[in-house]
Amino acid sequence: MAEPVSGSGPRQVFERVLFELQNANMDAYANLFAEDGVFELPFAPPPLSRRIEGREAIRRFLSSAAERLSASPPHYNFSSVVVHETVDPEIIVTEYVVHGVAADGSYQFSNLGVMTVRNGEIVSLRDYWSPLDRPEFAAVTNSPARSA
Repeated sequence: MAEPVSGSGPRQVFERVLFELQNANMDAYANLFAEDGVFELPFAPPPLSRRIEGREAIRRFLSSAAERLSASPPHYNFSSVVVHETVDPEIIVTEYVVHGVAADGSYQFSNLGVMTVRNGEIVSLRDYWSPLDRPEFAAVTNSPARSA
């Protein structure tokens, strides 16, 4: 993926999100969030948080998720990317398919997100995906504590 066009609107920020994820640069992805930004994962399985508040907490979460995938940086590609603009110019709804490669093989899952961007920073991201499709969460969803 080529370097995204610069800009501070929601679409441009989302393009930078995909670029940083594809390059496994979780630190740069976290930097796209406002200092008090919120990252929500409504379908995250316990014990993962469904709401992460603040850029540094988001950075720790993203780094931890990448480490669960493998010792080397994960590899992502995206297809079927659709961006829906809303009546609120700060909010977009995104749909895409993530294709990933992890230590234990390749995988894919569908994603839907609702992103609010203000002054070029993500102030809110609600990320909807199924934890059953995500290898970095397999240990959590398949743990004995989850089946008890």
